[in-house]
Amino acid sequence: MRRHVSPRSDLPIDLVRVELPASAAIPMPAASYAFIRQLIWVLEGELVFVEGEVRHEMRTGDCLELGPPSDCAFRNESDQTCIYAVVVLSQT
Repeated sequence: MRRHVSPRSDLPIDLVRVELPASAAIPMPAASYAFIRQLIWVLEGELVFVEGEVRHEMRTGDCLELGPPSDCAFRNESDQTCIYAVVVLSQT
């Protein structure tokens, strides 16, 4: 479940809260990141973020800046819900 939490604004920043159920995975193609920069911040639980060939194992409190666009996947390999925030900076 994704919920946009930042207020409507003309700032080029969006804040999104995501709840990823246990054993769920969400693939994201590189084209999704072509004109944005992102940070992922784990608020609760564990998240595996696969960025191209690189696997990032994240826990509560961990934060990651995404690199250049590549095919990615958000994975919850645990038996608990993972809650994380995504900060999106649009590059226009």
